Formats: sequence, C-alpha cells, structure tokens
Amino acid sequence: MKKDLFSQSRILARASEHIRDVFDLWGYEEIFLPAVEEYSEQLRDGLKITYNNAFYLVKPDITSQIVVNLKNEEPRRLCYISEVLKDGINGRWQAGAEFIGGSDMQMVLEILSLIITLLERLGIENFYIDVGSIMVWENALKDVSEYREEVFLALKRRNFGVIEELDIPDQKKEELWYLFNFRGRKSPCNRLNEIVENLNDERVFIDFGTIRFYPYYEDIVFEVYSSNVGHPLGGGGSYRVGSMKACGFAMNLEVIAGLARLTDEDGRIILKGKSWSAYEQARKLVMEKKKVRVI
Repeated sequence: MKKDLFSQSRILARASEHIRDVFDLWGYEEIFLPAVEEYSEQLRDGLKITYNNAFYLVKPDITSQIVVNLKNEEPRRLCYISEVLKDGINGRWQAGAEFIGGSDMQMVLEILSLIITLLERLGIENFYIDVGSIMVWENALKDVSEYREEVFLALKRRNFGVIEELDIPDQKKEELWYLFNFRGRKSPCNRLNEIVENLNDERVFIDFGTIRFYPYYEDIVFEVYSSNVGHPLGGGGSYRVGSMKACGFAMNLEVIAGLARLTDEDGRIILKGKSWSAYEQARKLVMEKKKVRVI
C-alpha cells in the first residue's frame, strides 16, 4: 500500500523541527548537498545513472558525499536532513551530524552526547547505544589475516558458525567467540572503557559484535537500538577526511519520528482572517519569531 505522503510529511516535519533545534543548540551548521554527484569510488549507496556518457549517483550516502566535497581542511560541525537512496530506488530519510577536525575522544563523546539529547528531545527514552571497535578485530586477526573477510562476514550475518568452519586453531576461535559475544560496560579495550566512563549513561554499552561495514570507518563504531523496533535506529563512527579525523552518525528519520512522543501544543497564536488586518498582525508576530496560523 502506498504511503499517505501528506500525513507522513507532517510527522517528519514535526520531528525535524525538534532535531534541527537540537543540532543548532550543539553548534552544528546545516549543509545542503546536491542530489546528483559525479560517480566516485569514494561515494556509497545512491542510484547509479548515466548522462552524456558519464556516470553519476543520485542521492548517495551523505558522509561519503561530504568527504568528497570537503576541499578545505578546517574543523567543522555539520548536520543534515536528507533522503538517501539504498538498493536502487528505495529511499530512506536520514538525520545526521558530522564533527570534523576535533580530537578523537572529544568527537566521539560529543557525537554520542548529541544522539542522546536528540532522542530525549523527541521523547524517546527506551533506547540504548552499543559501541564497538574495528581495530580490536583487526588486531585479533593479525595472525589469521587470510580469514579476515570470512570473519567480518560472520559479524555482518551475526553468525558465528561461519568462524567455526574456518581452519584456525581452537584457541583463536575461543578468542573470537569471546569478542563476538562480549557486551558490557567494562572491557579489555581501554579506549572503549574511557568512552563509557566519560559518558556516564547506563544506556551506553561496549559491544565488540557491533561493526559497521562502510569502508571509511577506521575504529570506533556504534549503533542505536530500541526494544520497540527490531532494527537499528541509526549508527555511525569515526573516519578520516584528508589529514583530519572525524566522527558522525545518521539516524533513520522515519523510524525515530514514528517513535517520537511530541505534544500537539506548539504555542501557536491563532488569528481569524476575516479582514486583512489579521495578516498585518500575523506579519508582526512572525517578525517577533512567534508561531501563527490564520484561520
């Protein structure tokens, strides 16, 4: 059944208003990116098309699009609300932010804090964040590097049976089993411990099984879940833009808008438009940054 676009737009717009306000309060600048980019191996997702014998991508992954377009290496805090095309013509509305050019720990702590305040602002309290590390797995696989692809496939499928079938020592399988199943608030990874301790939020966990499979992620990755939804609300991680380090996230806007608990009252002033004076009054109120509706 086709969606009711008008009702859906109303839901997304209300959530977006609160999301943009949270981004602004944290000091993030909204970026508007072109819908079509010339094809690049750095870009992810999007719909591939040809035009005048050249290849292009329509609405690609936003993080990779920012990386491709960022020419001046200077610290930035960017945010966006945009549709991304995945698996052909299937679109997904996303709300996300990117902190570029800060220190490693500062960026991770700020981005995770931003996610927490954003969800709380939307009235979503039943959520948790799992934080993992790609480097933990890279280090664990150094002596069996020929099986790296198979191990990461097992992580993607959440199926340890793939690893069980590999021709590697039992001791190594036990080590990988421990990592595969570890979830807690204190781990053998000091960097992840530091993140959890500094955030001091009981909804944040260390989960070595959490891996995101975009190739630009370098180490820290995280995913956001809710027991009310059977798939992640969103996620992100640390990556690099030129010589600068960065950290960002993207949330599924349609999902979090559907979970949001927002009151119907928005403090809007209702004016009766039986005369043109109502619009004169409305203009003055709008200039004072007050919400109005003429009926």
